[in-house]
Amino acid sequence: MTKLAAVATALLAASGAAAFTTSRSGPASNNNGVAQRTAVQPSSTSLNLFGSKPKGEGADKPGGPGMMDQLAMFKKAQELAQKKQQLDKELAEEKITGTAAEGKVEITVKYVPPQLPANPTPGYEAAAVNIDEGYLGDVSAEELSAALVEAIREGEKNAMERVGEKYKALEEDVKNIMGGQAAGGAQE
Repeated sequence: MTKLAAVATALLAASGAAAFTTSRSGPASNNNGVAQRTAVQPSSTSLNLFGSKPKGEGADKPGGPGMMDQLAMFKKAQELAQKKQQLDKELAEEKITGTAAEGKVEITVKYVPPQLPANPTPGYEAAAVNIDEGYLGDVSAEELSAALVEAIREGEKNAMERVGEKYKALEEDVKNIMGGQAAGGAQE
């Protein structure tokens, strides 16, 4: 999500700064009070509002995307945010378990989606514990403690793997939006 927010922020900043630049040529005076005519070249950050290429000299230079292209990218970023929210909701509803002591101790782990901006990383909570009654009567406190820790760790590992699987599709979408420049992907 942070990469998605960064893309949206960059788009807004780029469109806001470049949309209001103007190119003017006109008289300017030097230190002697003599008027000079100077031509100002359009900057490489100026936007072509409807995605067209500049005409005339330097038209073959690669420029930034036009305003319409940026609006389309912003819309795609919004769609990605909605997809991420849906994935987080699905993951929060899934039952992910970890077991220990040959299945006699079972921990149900719940995925907790990131709460931006206060808590930007996802979490995992132990939601339920099931212990076989026969095992509980035959085991020492130390063995039970070790089995619980093992089951919790396995449950968290399973939850992280499941989150990674679900986020692969979202990662591909982010790469497509960023033109293949998303090096690390969208995993958080």
